[in-house]
Amino acid sequence: MTTQNININTKGQLAKLIATENLEVRHNKVKTASFDTKNRILTLPIFKVQSGDVYDMLIAHECSHALWTPTDGWKSISDDPELRSYCNVLEDTRIDKLIQSKYPGVVINYMNGFDILNKQNFFSLMGKDVDTDLMLIDKINMRSKSLNRIKFNFSKEEKSWIQKVDNIKTFDDVIALAKEMLDWQKKQIEELKKLPDFDNHPIVENYDLSDDEEDGDSDNKNEGQNQKDSNGENDLEESDENESSQSGSSQSDDKSDEDKKEQNQLSNSAKKTPESSADGGKFGSITNMSYEENQSKLHDGDKEYIYANVPDVSLSDTIVSYKTFLEDFRKHIITQTKPSSWSDDHIKYLNFLKQDFKSFKKDNQKTVNYLVKEFEMKKAATAYKRSSQDKTGVLDPLKLKNYKFSDDIFKRLTITPDAKNHGMIMLLDWSGSMCDVIKKTVDQLINLVYFCQKVNIPFEVYFFTSEYYKGDDRWSNIENEKKVFSKKEGDLAVEQAHCVNIASHRMNKRELDESMMYMYSSGLYYERNYSRRRRYEDWESRYENGQNFGMPNKYSLGNTPLNEALIMMLDIVPKFKKKYNIEKMNFMTLTDGGANGYHGVYSDVEGKMERSGYSGQMILKHGKKSYTLPDDVFSYSGQRLTSLLLTILKSKYGVVNLGFYILKNVRSYEAERYFGNKWSDREKYEKNKKDWLKNNVACVEQSGYDQYFVMNGKKMEVETTDISEITNDMKAGRIRQLFSKSMKGRITSRVLLNKFIERVA
Repeated sequence: MTTQNININTKGQLAKLIATENLEVRHNKVKTASFDTKNRILTLPIFKVQSGDVYDMLIAHECSHALWTPTDGWKSISDDPELRSYCNVLEDTRIDKLIQSKYPGVVINYMNGFDILNKQNFFSLMGKDVDTDLMLIDKINMRSKSLNRIKFNFSKEEKSWIQKVDNIKTFDDVIALAKEMLDWQKKQIEELKKLPDFDNHPIVENYDLSDDEEDGDSDNKNEGQNQKDSNGENDLEESDENESSQSGSSQSDDKSDEDKKEQNQLSNSAKKTPESSADGGKFGSITNMSYEENQSKLHDGDKEYIYANVPDVSLSDTIVSYKTFLEDFRKHIITQTKPSSWSDDHIKYLNFLKQDFKSFKKDNQKTVNYLVKEFEMKKAATAYKRSSQDKTGVLDPLKLKNYKFSDDIFKRLTITPDAKNHGMIMLLDWSGSMCDVIKKTVDQLINLVYFCQKVNIPFEVYFFTSEYYKGDDRWSNIENEKKVFSKKEGDLAVEQAHCVNIASHRMNKRELDESMMYMYSSGLYYERNYSRRRRYEDWESRYENGQNFGMPNKYSLGNTPLNEALIMMLDIVPKFKKKYNIEKMNFMTLTDGGANGYHGVYSDVEGKMERSGYSGQMILKHGKKSYTLPDDVFSYSGQRLTSLLLTILKSKYGVVNLGFYILKNVRSYEAERYFGNKWSDREKYEKNKKDWLKNNVACVEQSGYDQYFVMNGKKMEVETTDISEITNDMKAGRIRQLFSKSMKGRITSRVLLNKFIERVA
């Protein structure tokens, strides 16, 4: 049986509708459905079927059990396999009739589902005469499963039993009728045994009713007695073992039910114990046993799901405001410039920093202003293309002369649709691997920030870090131990992290310039200490501009808690959109690597929250809705979670996700991850590689993102040089060529800003 990809979220909604409440539906590697009444969780098996009709039939059947089958009722019959088999059939008949009556739409699913399973001989009917080869319980089972479409020649006595089955109302009625019918069937078999040709009756073979075994024991009684000494002990042990096994199984079932009762959980798994699927006794329903034995074919043993809730986050504890960031940096500079052996060098550097940043900003402002004008023209052109004309109802005197041959004599009004209100939030990777490209990255970021400020786009920029701590001492400050993410049962297990707000439209001009200067200084610091180009420079000129005072320790580089930052954004983005009435929300990430790995899900183990569940396809719940990452997304666990969180942002809040990834070496394995496999998808790989080498950026596919740009980490410098090659005697054509080349370089080198403008305009 081949597997069809069936949307389990859709089937979960179906189960909710059938169950008549907004319960939580989960699919997992279980044999039967169960219902947790305390947490209102319905767990369904993962079915592997070819047809949606089969899936819908199975879901309707399991939901019907959850609605109408009491668990406690099975205890009284758990040690009688024959009675349990009869009860299984009659109870299925009862609850199927109830669900079909409540939701007539599932009737066609039951019909089609039965036909599909019957063709695959799930009920072992192939080659059997349904009138002569089956006991009454199986005829009843097949009559119900086929929805009366299998024609039986019922005797008058059998018809009376059918009427009793149709009159069943409660589960107590099921047990009472099952006992009565089982007794009647046993008497019928006793009457059949009186017939001379009983051993040749098809029921004897189908239900293993032969007495050969008893006759053999009688004939060999003496022989068996003589072997008692040698075999009796083994037989006794075997008998004791069987009795112990049956007793233990029964006790286990009872204990299981008691445990579930104590936990306030209702489970239908008790009705189909391992015994019932393996043995229904001589008089048990062979069609029911056959179906249960074949049930494994319906279950997808290779698929497994992990259900997790997005943890709650305390934004007041995990978001570091720009005011705090500025204050921490000011204190750090004061500390570094106090009289000491290094203070003169730090003071010298501070003076250099102020002048160097001022010059950098001035040089970049020319290009930013040019791009602002280009952006406004693009917006105007786009609005003009979308403009339309409409009649005003007012006569146009200049057109009155045309009234004899034209109805168009009214003034017209040009309607230009209003531009969308854009907003932007950006996450910057502040991990250790970024150390050698932070200078280039910050330069790109500064251009983007000043552009947003210039065109009045509401924006927020954060860097996410694993290293931030409150107070002055990381190890002794007790506030550092405060957990900012919830740890409830079922919550996704995440690490502690913070987002530092380094730029915002809420800042005044002085605050924004100051913050960008500190970021610019951080870029100089890491480039000086970690860049390969700077590492081998002349030591005599190393400190010619003074000694960089670096970063406050609490803002050091760490690992990559991107997923933790995205969880914070699930709270921040909707608030940002609502507060500033954002119609087009642009969300950007800038990283040079994937997020930290997946850490599992919290489960309550003896009152203590422990992490569990590291394998399987994740289904993440946020609010009342669950989200599933498609099976075809191939990546490691951290990146799969990133894609899932971005999918939630996009689908729930209408966010446009833009990703920027810094690739430092085209020969690394990461190039194939984003460009495509250079062996199996050579054409795609070569195209992306060519774009990356020629334009220093390539747009590739990445799950969760609307656009994902892989940037050349070796060529990210923004061009700010003036055109020094132009001379007085140069021809106009040459001047135009140099100017065009210079402007192209200045624009294309600002990758973040350029791609953002393309998207927004």
